[in-house]
Amino acid sequence: MEDRRRFAAREKGLRRELEQRGLDGAIVVPGPNMRYLTGVDSLLLERPFMLLVGREREAQLVAPELEAGPYRWCPLPMRVHAWTDSQGPGTAIEGAATSAGLKGRWGVEGRTPFLFLSKLSLDSVKLEDAEPLLQGLREVKDESEAKLLRESGAILSRAFDRLPQILKEGVTELELARRATELIYSEGATKVDAMLVQSGPRASDPHGGPTTKKVTRGEGVIFDVGSTLDGYYADVTRTLCLGSGRAIEDVYQKVLEAEEKGIRSAVEGVAVGAVDGAARGVLKDAGMGRYFIHRTGHGLGLEVHEAPYIVEGGRERLRRRMCFTVEPGVYIPGRLGVRIEDDVFVDGRRGRTITDTPKEFGWWK
Repeated sequence: MEDRRRFAAREKGLRRELEQRGLDGAIVVPGPNMRYLTGVDSLLLERPFMLLVGREREAQLVAPELEAGPYRWCPLPMRVHAWTDSQGPGTAIEGAATSAGLKGRWGVEGRTPFLFLSKLSLDSVKLEDAEPLLQGLREVKDESEAKLLRESGAILSRAFDRLPQILKEGVTELELARRATELIYSEGATKVDAMLVQSGPRASDPHGGPTTKKVTRGEGVIFDVGSTLDGYYADVTRTLCLGSGRAIEDVYQKVLEAEEKGIRSAVEGVAVGAVDGAARGVLKDAGMGRYFIHRTGHGLGLEVHEAPYIVEGGRERLRRRMCFTVEPGVYIPGRLGVRIEDDVFVDGRRGRTITDTPKEFGWWK
């Protein structure tokens, strides 16, 4: 019963947004938005698979028969138009479009393949970008989401506490990534699907994947990991150092100061650009601003990157129950990279970290 109330509230929120934006409906495909609305997780593959939610009509689902089962008893009331490979999707799509009243202005999820849209009859339909609407629905978390985000953060934090156990000279980045993944699963994560390990000069390339490079003493090693609990992400970054190095310590202390100032500035009602500015200002004052080459953070939920985006100049204001990262970094090409990242949940008026693992320089010794 609780599930049905939760998903009914989400459907009501979608219909309210459609009305406010003057849209007649929305087209959603497998992925985080469909999971948010239905509670069912499906892969987006080549077979046409779409949820059509009209502003005033029952939701209509076009789904391959082999994927349709869970939607027949999911918390969102809908009519399922299933099709087999022998039948093809044509009749199912036509039936769903007719039942949904597919005409007028409809919003489309950004990841919807052209292959799917090309099979709809769109003569009387104007398609518009529904990403702002869908992202906006998911920005403010409900109680069940907040609980999962906190638990997900705790799991990843416990695993990060154990990273010093695996950091040894001569171990490759790929081996560190494998061992770190095992640690995270052992703590209870559902999935680990974003694992970056970069050491020494390679750490100056923020999104490089792990390689066969071996870790040597005196160089920094960035661990940046996204993992989930029942679909909800935690995302943590720590920079460890095998041994000690004055050059990396000086940078580290400034990045840590920037991260902590960014977290303190994250309060209800403040613009996201102000949070970015608080963190970025520390590095600019230290003469390192040109080496901070990305935004300060991004939202977390059913995606590891979603709204709100903590970006320089951003005007969106933080609201209660938003969850996002604060992750400043300094990347000196060919020399080193340092990034420190925690997850923040706006609880009451304050932003509070829901990840808790040491970050003072040398904690790993």
